[in-house]
Amino acid sequence: MKVGDAGVIDAIRARRSIGRLTEPAPDDDELRQILEAAACAPDHGELRPWKFVVLRGKAKDAFGEVLADSYLARVQAIGASPSDGQLEKERTKLGRAPLVVIVCAVNRHSDEIPWVEQLLAAGAAAQNILLAATALGYGSMWRTGPPAYDHRVLHAIGLDDRDAIVGFIYLGAPNAGRELPPHEPDLEDSVEYWRAPV
Repeated sequence: MKVGDAGVIDAIRARRSIGRLTEPAPDDDELRQILEAAACAPDHGELRPWKFVVLRGKAKDAFGEVLADSYLARVQAIGASPSDGQLEKERTKLGRAPLVVIVCAVNRHSDEIPWVEQLLAAGAAAQNILLAATALGYGSMWRTGPPAYDHRVLHAIGLDDRDAIVGFIYLGAPNAGRELPPHEPDLEDSVEYWRAPV
């Protein structure tokens, strides 16, 4: 099936990471479209090895406390003292966008589908979120950092240590007047046409 007008290719080339985003964020209908696109990711075995946790408004502010607490625990675990500036940064970092979706890989414990394939499927779902947001005219940013690998943060969203956070996807509008050129892909040193040995 061919998608007309090169819409998918245009969205891929237009997608850029934008560190700070503002209102408006996708509304409920647009968010549903974005998450449906995520759930269309390649999924070997149809395990649906993902979970999408939506943070906006007061929930986003409250989750900042989870991030601050996890930072404190990480610092204390190595016998260091927390920095007031870093603690506040952890508490407020979700304020860089009006809407954040935590993309999680949920281990379905399949004997046939290895965990790495489930993790990659969740990564593909995250990429679909970025592309769908771009197609709808929104900016996005895929973030990770220490909280993505902290079991305390996993547990706060109902996951266990066998699961993973793939990323915190920030969504919203780019600041007014910010224009980013489309990607100019560089394939040098990235493509090789394999030939059988003679």
